Amino acid sequence: MKGISGKGVFISGGCGDIGRAVAIRFLEAGARVVLGDLLPLRAGRAAAKRLSATAAQYVRCDVTSAESVMRAFQHAVGFLGQIDVAISNAGTVTNEAFLKLTERGWQRTLDVNLTGSFLVAQTAARLMMKNARRGRARRGVILFTGSWVQTMPWPHGASYCASKGGQLMLMKIIAQELAPHGITANIVAPGLVYAGLTKAIYDRDRRFAKLVDKTVPLLRMCSAEEVAGTFLYLASNDAAYITGTSVVIDGGATLVRRE
Repeated sequence: MKGISGKGVFISGGCGDIGRAVAIRFLEAGARVVLGDLLPLRAGRAAAKRLSATAAQYVRCDVTSAESVMRAFQHAVGFLGQIDVAISNAGTVTNEAFLKLTERGWQRTLDVNLTGSFLVAQTAARLMMKNARRGRARRGVILFTGSWVQTMPWPHGASYCASKGGQLMLMKIIAQELAPHGITANIVAPGLVYAGLTKAIYDRDRRFAKLVDKTVPLLRMCSAEEVAGTFLYLASNDAAYITGTSVVIDGGATLVRRE
């Protein structure tokens, strides 16, 4: 992909399955990457070093804390020089029936998925505004890991679906307000990915697995690598005119499979 080599990329939730796959794709394209996550420092640094000894670094980042996000970006700027691409990927899920969903579970999901997206995007955008701009070219790219359920209800998904629906509107506002400044914003919205929390639930919960198997018209779950390719595209020069949209990678799940 053109326009990736030499770019500085920050990824929250960078040590999870999707974050790691995204980092690998950007590194392969010549970018330099900072992974923000909640791993202890030694473990996080080891994870970054396994990806690249020279082009990747780790910083501890709690996306629910404005102070932690700011410190993480300051570290990233020190390593990268500037932030060209920011990917808000950190997320959590609470699968509980609506009548059993606790306030604590609801709040935690919104804190990570929605407030975390806000803090990462706002901090990144303020730094991107300092980037040099040639004419009307882009000076920054903000991307979010959304979900196909941002517009589709999913059983026991009140907090998660609400957080992702809010993230969708947040992205549109960011895209609308920052477009004149040369900053684009988009969502990569995976369907059911065989990675991270979904993989763990799929492997242990046969009821969930049966529901998934009946949902996807392509008859398989998505891989983290397939998700990563869309992030790379949206950050490339080929997608420079795309902003305010959501690319859904769901194997047709939103089509509603019918027997």
